[in-house]
Amino acid sequence: MKREIDKLMRRMKISAIYAEGLSSSSPTMYYLLNGVNFYGHYVKKQGKQPQVVHYPIEREVARESGYKLISSIHYGLRKIYEKYPDQMKAKAHFIKAILDDLKVRGNVAFYGATQMGTAYNFLKQLARLDKRIKICYEASKSLITVARETKDTEEAKRIKSIGVRVVRAFNNMVKTVQQMKIKKNIIMKDRKRKLLISDLRAMLRKHLFEGNLINTAGMIVSQARDAGVPHNSGNDRCAVGLGQTIVFDIFPQEVGGGYFFDFTRTICFGHASKEIREVYATVKHAQDYVMDMLRVGKRNIDIERSLCKFFEKRGHPTLLNSPKTQIGYCHTLGHGVGLNIHESPSFGLVKTNKDRIKPGYVFTVEPGLYYPDKGYGVRLEDIIYVDRRGKIVNLTKCARRLVAEM
Repeated sequence: MKREIDKLMRRMKISAIYAEGLSSSSPTMYYLLNGVNFYGHYVKKQGKQPQVVHYPIEREVARESGYKLISSIHYGLRKIYEKYPDQMKAKAHFIKAILDDLKVRGNVAFYGATQMGTAYNFLKQLARLDKRIKICYEASKSLITVARETKDTEEAKRIKSIGVRVVRAFNNMVKTVQQMKIKKNIIMKDRKRKLLISDLRAMLRKHLFEGNLINTAGMIVSQARDAGVPHNSGNDRCAVGLGQTIVFDIFPQEVGGGYFFDFTRTICFGHASKEIREVYATVKHAQDYVMDMLRVGKRNIDIERSLCKFFEKRGHPTLLNSPKTQIGYCHTLGHGVGLNIHESPSFGLVKTNKDRIKPGYVFTVEPGLYYPDKGYGVRLEDIIYVDRRGKIVNLTKCARRLVAEM
């Protein structure tokens, strides 16, 4: 959580944070600049309030951040760039002027969205210019990653609100399809045209946008064989048929940048075979099984192992007993959700993963079983919040029903 940044700085022995970028294109800057969209140079010393350097044209927008502001005019930016034709050298001198002015010394963590080669060159130039600054190397999770992986009550409410709109969009799409006619086991958009996967996707996009959401990271609407490959986004030209599993994995973001939600339901329009019904019941049971295991202090890797054993006992391969499998349960249980669709904490079977369930976590629980050669895949995904008292709260309010009657 943002209020824990000073505590984390002390624990990680970081003297100061320097971050730069545009909020709309950088989740880190969105987080640090309180969601206000401008290009800022954020500086925070341990135990001190942040200060932000901004460009003159953005002075009024920058005020909305609530921070103490400094205009770039103060540092003679134009003269610096005229003096040094090498842009990285000029930038290093500019940032050094900021850090000198704010008396930043010691172990400094740098954040930004810059190409790796460019960032390396800039930091090398800066290190040459100022020997009083030590560039912090964060070997595992960065300070900002650790801060962002726990959410406060307001962040959780915001994510939950997105979930309500996602579920509404999904249910509206299903209801629309249920009113359509059927011809030779194919759903018809009208008397002459078949309903296509692209039509389902378009309906969802429309309903999401009406809810002030946009699918900036994509969307999965995959049917039959395609549903059997976890991240197959689906074939838009495919006609929607009865009795076929369709995986709807919907993960939109607030318009203008901000938080994500992640939601998956698998349905069959009209009817489902006995085999598909049995697999669906197993996945549903698996999700309930995991929910019953969740408690503060529990290691994520132990939850993952238990889920694998659950599936293995029911005859399905997993990455625990078949590390190279591409069928059965062939991905990890879940991931954190926030300003990125995938963020910390993580699950999986990597032995170096030390994550444990703790208050503030927001993460997905998304077991699935996949058999592309059999022509189906099934996944269910809910988002979980661990509140400050350690209570496990499901933020996804949507029924889990396989068959959508026609």
